[in-house]
Amino acid sequence: MKIQYTKKALSAPEQVSLLKSRGLIIADEKNAVHTLNHINYYRLSAYIYPLLKDKENHIFKENVSFQNIIDIYNFDRELRLLFLDAIERIEVSLRTNIIYVLSLKYGSFWLSNKYFFYIESKYNTQITKLKEEFERSDEKFLRHYFDKYEQEIPPTWISLEIASFGLISLFYQNLKFNKDKKEISNRYGLNHITFTSWLHTLTYTRNICAHHSRLWNRELGVQPSIPKSTRDLWLNKSESYKNDRIFYVISIIIYFLRNINHSDTFISKFNSLITSYAMIDLAAMGFPKNWKEEDLFA
Repeated sequence: MKIQYTKKALSAPEQVSLLKSRGLIIADEKNAVHTLNHINYYRLSAYIYPLLKDKENHIFKENVSFQNIIDIYNFDRELRLLFLDAIERIEVSLRTNIIYVLSLKYGSFWLSNKYFFYIESKYNTQITKLKEEFERSDEKFLRHYFDKYEQEIPPTWISLEIASFGLISLFYQNLKFNKDKKEISNRYGLNHITFTSWLHTLTYTRNICAHHSRLWNRELGVQPSIPKSTRDLWLNKSESYKNDRIFYVISIIIYFLRNINHSDTFISKFNSLITSYAMIDLAAMGFPKNWKEEDLFA
């Protein structure tokens, strides 16, 4: 049975008083008020929750300070930025390879031909979304195309430059011929089923980051496939790793970036980040105790 929501809005000073009454150490109340005037209390609650010893009554563990909460919050923000930078490079690579492989095989306008797609209703929805992205775009090259040429859908190398990562992955998933999927996924040393799953996971993760949502200890709503084999370096198969935590997504990102650019600095940037925030509980992100022994992270 549902009940009425009766909690009233509190000012920032009132929020500080409430936190102190629950056992939180606040050394600089003026700074805490200032922070809460710029970061919504409810937004911080996701970072507060792991620090509670009594979650029903919202009582903090011993020696937890307001600065601890802000440190976790800042770590999460920097982690999201690191992910966005990495996933952007994976997206650009994926876009390039889909364009290259299928345009050389089927011509400039294969994307506008429903023959190359498995489920027509999904294809129609995807093309509608693509046209909506055309409408939102202010890219000069796109405006130049529509001013000069008659085809409703531009050549694929123009169209997919406008498409979002999520839409590109949906086009890939809906390709009719497995041989085309395999030709693209083989460039990354993966079978097309694992490749499709990993793209879905990266799209989901990117959306979390783009909407500034909590990432660090999230339980994934979209869980990536565990590959039976990969061409390139992957996690030790004798270990049992959870695929519903951020550790697994980090592993996927490293796999792709090693494939795209062997001199990539993602690992060193991540190591620097966790060194800067030594209080972060890596186990909450799904990191096993022996993760540094994995060759993938070397």
